Formats: sequence, structure tokens, C-alpha cells
Amino acid sequence: MAALEPDDPRSVGEYRLLSRLGAGGMGRVYLGRSPGGRLVAVKLVHSELVRRPEFRSRFRREVQAARSVSGAFTAAVIDADPDAPLPWLVTSYIAGPSLEQAVAERGPMSTPAVLALAAGLAEALVSIHSVNLVHRDLKPSNVLLAEDGPRVIDFGIVRSIEGDSFTGTGLLAGSPGFMSPEQVAGATITPASDVFCLGAVLAFAATGGNPFGAGPTPALLYRVVHDEPDVDAVADPALRSLISACLVKDPAHRPTPRQILAHVGPAAGEAVSAAGGRTAVGAPQFATHPPTRAMPAEIREYPRTQVLPATHPATRLDTPVGRPLTHQPTGPGDSLSPSGHRDGRSRRAFLLAGAGAVAALGVGAGVWFTRSDAGTTSADPSPSPSPSPVEVPQPVGLWPLDETSGEAARDTLGGNAGTATGVQWLDGAAVFDGRSSQIVTQGPAVDTSEGRSFSVSAWVRLSTIPDTFATAVSQEADTNSCFYLQYSGDERQWAFAGASRRAVAPTAPVAGVWTHLAGVFDGPGRRLRVYVDGVQESTLVDTGTTAIGGPLVIGRAKYNGGPADWFPGAVRDVRVFDKALTTAQIKSLK
Repeated sequence: MAALEPDDPRSVGEYRLLSRLGAGGMGRVYLGRSPGGRLVAVKLVHSELVRRPEFRSRFRREVQAARSVSGAFTAAVIDADPDAPLPWLVTSYIAGPSLEQAVAERGPMSTPAVLALAAGLAEALVSIHSVNLVHRDLKPSNVLLAEDGPRVIDFGIVRSIEGDSFTGTGLLAGSPGFMSPEQVAGATITPASDVFCLGAVLAFAATGGNPFGAGPTPALLYRVVHDEPDVDAVADPALRSLISACLVKDPAHRPTPRQILAHVGPAAGEAVSAAGGRTAVGAPQFATHPPTRAMPAEIREYPRTQVLPATHPATRLDTPVGRPLTHQPTGPGDSLSPSGHRDGRSRRAFLLAGAGAVAALGVGAGVWFTRSDAGTTSADPSPSPSPSPVEVPQPVGLWPLDETSGEAARDTLGGNAGTATGVQWLDGAAVFDGRSSQIVTQGPAVDTSEGRSFSVSAWVRLSTIPDTFATAVSQEADTNSCFYLQYSGDERQWAFAGASRRAVAPTAPVAGVWTHLAGVFDGPGRRLRVYVDGVQESTLVDTGTTAIGGPLVIGRAKYNGGPADWFPGAVRDVRVFDKALTTAQIKSLK
């Protein structure tokens, strides 16, 4: 909780704002007070998101989903206005840390506390599923630990069991490490998906780690589909059995939330009684000795899931012998901080073998499969990299951005030099302040008019993860940019946007880590593709059109006739091509 800042509103609707509670991909959350004096949580969306045509419908969906759910272990919606100039949502205020915060500060929970957590979350899922909804993003940060039990929050990507998914094409809904195998594969999502996520959350509470480990996101997703969860650190046999049952690969073999509640309810009740009427979760009991008590009833063991063999020759890792198979610093100033769900944004592809099943992790011959516009699985039709050298066409513009001083950013190929304003030159890169720094070239770098193909790539590094959009490279047109190679503040992920749509990578960046970002537009096919560290992560069709465009801009974009989406961080080695590069060619740029 933090004090209100000068640019924060003092009221939203009839609710007076008292302090900041936090911020997320959709907006800031404030502690407020209702006209009657009740403490409430007020979510106010970011102003940048309102301009996105799909956002209001997304926010309206969240409001409708949250209002339809009732129960002791969810946060009740009190008020909302999706049609306000800045849409807002008011829920009951839950006093207590998130599960993620509690475990980070105190370590793993004791077995009685995890049992009470399991009972509360199972009851919350019963409430959610009873109105034909699936949460799809149950994770430690979406679980608040109140004094009277846990609360499930954030219905931002919840969906109706009977309706269509409202996530964008090519976008995997969920959080890596806390997604079910069917979410990863783009298969049908049922309430059993939430049960799998529940198992991962309980394992995190009991051990302080993810049952599928850490590392690059694609590797995490691969292990979710193929590998058995590592629950050996869960000392209590019955709790370990419960978690293992939730994490069974086959959705049909997982217990239902009601079955889980029947198993852990009595044990959770005893934990509450022992705590003097307070739940073990409300005042988290963290493990200080090995647990000795089992649950009153066992959930049966299931056979270990068989990993399907690949239906193609084994892929090779493009890593020299003797080099560790982990991300290595590739850009200036690259610093690798251990992370719970990724390692320095080193991206690896995973292959889908057959009808939507992930088959093998491979960089050399792999591509990232995504759901197409029709909801089917598709892949980049480009040929896989081969051992022979890949021929890459010469760019029409190349800006190394390795100057040491001055206001000129040279184009070593096209003679289209840029003028730098407020830019610092540091360690072979241009550093932008996220407020006014920019590099603007003398003229357009590439023809983006109807039917024209082009590609753009750059090494980028965010100094901080912003709450808004941040564009590394764009090309201006009359009112908006023709294209945007950017961080999307809506999904909080890397993206490549065209005239009317954007292809979003499935994971979020890490501050301070260099990432190779590339966008490709196939003019005849009108298809956008976004690549992160040489791996295609999303593709979709963009039917919008633009003219040839104005100057290339590094460090921001243009929207509604003015500068927008300022980039806070560093950029180097910007390349623009007048062709749609293949996956192999993009990979060779790294």
C-alpha cells in the first residue's frame, strides 16, 4: 500500500480514494471508501487501454463474470461503470497479502495451512463453476489471504463454458507454470483446467516453488504438458497425493472441486478450530518442522502420464558442445536474475505432434504453434532451419545505435539517418527515458502500403516493466503508426501490431534483460507474425491498410495524431527489410 501520487484521482464515481494498493495489466487498484464509509478496492483502468477497440468489451466481460460469482471465497463486486471515460470496478476490500507475497516473505506454509487453503480455493471454484465459468488464471498472485480465509480475485480472463473464448488470436490465456496442459495445447477448456491450476498453487504454497520448475517459458509449458510434476518436497503423504491427483494430465481423471472439498474440509475445519476460530490461511502458518498429520481421506493415486514420443526425427539444440543449455548474455549489459517462471527471456520453441499435443522441445528445427483465427492450430509455413547457412536478404535500413555521443543515429545501409533527441549512448546502445527520448529518421524506411511485405527487428531491453504500451520501433503515418514493434500494456507481453490488430507473444518480458524482438508482415497474406529471441510466438491476419508512411521512429509510436507509447529502456541494432523474412532468417539475425 502506498500514498496517492499527484496524478492520481481523488475519487472515482462516488468512491473517495485513500491510497494505492497496486497495479496490473489493466489498471491501478486503489483503496477507497464508499459513501457509507465502507472500505473498498477500486480498479481504474489505464487511460492508454481505452483507445483499444476491444478493451471495453473485455472489461465489460470481466465485470459480468465477477458479478455472476458469489461465495465466501471470492471478492464480491459492489459497483462498476464499464462505459465511463475511464472504466472502473469496485469490489469488497480484502485485507491481507497475496499468496505469492506471503510465501516470498515467510517461506512455505505448514500442512494445516495448505489444507485450509485447499478447502477455501476448492469452495471458490465450486462457486465459479456453478455459474458455468472457468477462471483460467488461478495462480498465487490471484489468491489473497484474508483473516477468515482465502479469496480468489481477478476474473480478467475468465470465460463461459458455453461461450467462445474472448482472448485474442494466437494468445494463450493463463500464466506459465500455472496453466493446464489443455490450455497450453489450445484444447477445450473445462472446469478441470482450474483444478490443475489449483494443484500447482497448492504445491507452491507447500514448497515455495512451482512443481514444473523454473526457466524459459516455452520450457515450462513443455514440462506442463509432458513431464510429471515434482512434488517430492511435499512432506505430508496425503497432501502430496492430493496435489498429484490435481496435476494429472488427463482432465477426466482429476478430482472435482466438490470432491476436493469433501476430502480436505474436515482437516481444514480442525485447523480452524486449533487456530481459535481463525483460518490457518488467514494468519498463515509457515512450516517450521516436518508435518506429521495426514488428511482424513486419501485421494487415489493415478498412473503416471505417458509422454507421447515425437513423430519426427529428434531435433537438435543449436548450442555448441560444452556451452550450457541456458540463456547466455547476448546484449550489452545483459544481467540474468533468477525468476520463478523464466530465465532471462531466453525463448525456446516447442513442437506440437499430431492434433494439438506438444511433442518435443527443440530450437534448431522447432517453431511455435499458435491458434489461428479459426481457432485451429497453425504454424509458420517457413522451412525449418537446416545445417546449411541461411541466406538473409540485405536490409533496406540498419541502425546499429552504437554511437558514443551526438544527435545523429547513422543508417549504415540506406543513408536514412535519424535525429536523436534526449537519447543517451551507453554500452553500444541507445537509452531512452520513456518520456521524451526518441530517434526520428529523415524519411520512411519501408513501403507499408497495400500488399507490401516487410520485416523489422531490434534488440530491446526494458529498464522497467511499464503499466502502459511501450514501442521500441514504429513508422509513422498520417494519424497513427503503420506498425508497432512494442511491449503491450494491455496483455503485458511483447507484440507486433499493424494497422488494426496486433500479434501478441504469450509471455511477458523481464526488466533489464536483452531480448531480440522481430515482427513480420506478409503483405499478400495480410498476416502478422511476432518473434521473440528467434522463435515465432504468435500469428494473425490484419486486414487494416496504411499508406507508405512517414519516418521511422525508435523509442515511441504515434497515435491519434501525436506521440505515444514512449519506450523506457535501451534499443540497438534496428533492421528493416522490404520482404517477409522466414523463421529461419529471423533466427539467424540473433
